[in-house]
Amino acid sequence: MTQPLASTISVPAIFLSLILALAVCPVSARVVVTDDLNVEVAIERPAIRVIALAPHLTELLFSLGVGDRIVGTSRYSDYPEAAKKLKVVGDAFSVSVEAVVELQPDLIFAWATGGANRPLKRLKDLGFVIYVNEVSSIDGIGRTLSNMAALMGKEEEGLRLVDEFQRRLSRIRSSTQDLPAVDVFFQISDQSLYTVNRGHLIGQAIDMCNGNNVFADQVIPVPLVSQESVLIRNPDVLVISRPESGATSPWIRKWGAFEGYKEKIRWIDPGQISRPSLRMLDGIEQLCMVIQQ
Repeated sequence: MTQPLASTISVPAIFLSLILALAVCPVSARVVVTDDLNVEVAIERPAIRVIALAPHLTELLFSLGVGDRIVGTSRYSDYPEAAKKLKVVGDAFSVSVEAVVELQPDLIFAWATGGANRPLKRLKDLGFVIYVNEVSSIDGIGRTLSNMAALMGKEEEGLRLVDEFQRRLSRIRSSTQDLPAVDVFFQISDQSLYTVNRGHLIGQAIDMCNGNNVFADQVIPVPLVSQESVLIRNPDVLVISRPESGATSPWIRKWGAFEGYKEKIRWIDPGQISRPSLRMLDGIEQLCMVIQQ
């Protein structure tokens, strides 16, 4: 009796056929995440050419070890040192659409707080994939890093960094919970008297240091306040955010004109405490030190 043709095919031949089939039908590397505006962001494969439109996004990409894939970045992207050599295509408030189109990125990381909505919409209409970031909590830095790692094909490194970040954040919280409460005024700049409310990331950091933010109840995240309103609240500590030494600041004279205030002044590097990158933990530790000094 003639046997069916299928029974004459050897087992190794069947496996060979399967291998050949897989070779011509590669497994999809498609990545899908949801950004901070609750918009689905999908790319067919991990990004090779990216643009980062905020200093903290540039920092996070370097933390993931993919700084060499950044083809364009934003003004003030100065950390790490290699970031200073990257092509600048805009800042938080404006972006050169023409420069971005010329660079042809696979993916654009943008910052929601910036005022560059119009050029970003134009870029999206042109077909560019955009991930919009808006970190609303210190813990959210880990979520941002995790999503960026997925989009860059660095999931394993992302998991390691997020785990390390969360562990260190927990240690900071444990080490500060028994510190004495201190009334704090945080001055955003060395120019006008801008400060932060409780919901702002710096406001959250002040809480973590067991500081009592004297403008915590303000509705606006970054309100402009008067010198008189600060004096009425009479904080124990005034923390001024500025990159240089405070020795030549006009605020030594301005605050020093009031009895007991010169001794209250502290300084902190805005690059650490104001950017939601991994370095913010260094900034929080520094902030706790100057508040509890």
